[in-house]
Amino acid sequence: MMKAIYILFSIMTSIILLACAQPLSHKLNIDTKDNNICIYTNNKNTYLSNDNYFTIFVGEYNPNEKFRSLYNKVYKNTKFPIEKSDCLTIPSNVFEENKIYNVNLETNKNFSALVCVSKKKTILTFKIMKPEDSSCSN
Repeated sequence: MMKAIYILFSIMTSIILLACAQPLSHKLNIDTKDNNICIYTNNKNTYLSNDNYFTIFVGEYNPNEKFRSLYNKVYKNTKFPIEKSDCLTIPSNVFEENKIYNVNLETNKNFSALVCVSKKKTILTFKIMKPEDSSCSN
């Protein structure tokens, strides 16, 4: 009898843990604005932490190396970029062409996207990448 209760308890605990688990990172939406990369969450369930700040950081994507930030900016008492109209820009000069970058926005949740940036004439364009992509030409 005790063994059956233990098994039932173990199964229920596993189900609860799986149901409550959240992904480590949520989708970050990317667009362009004034020829810069512009990011927003499109997630209304996001809120700022008690200290009312969030951070944007960008690093070149290499799954075989530790993340190294090339750009970071801390925002305090700034409207959080949930809607596209409230997106926050990252200067285009942060990015080199034909490299994959990991773009992150961090608050009580982490939002991230892999992006490859290129310029066609003077217009900045981007392509969303997948973790298995090894180059921008994929």
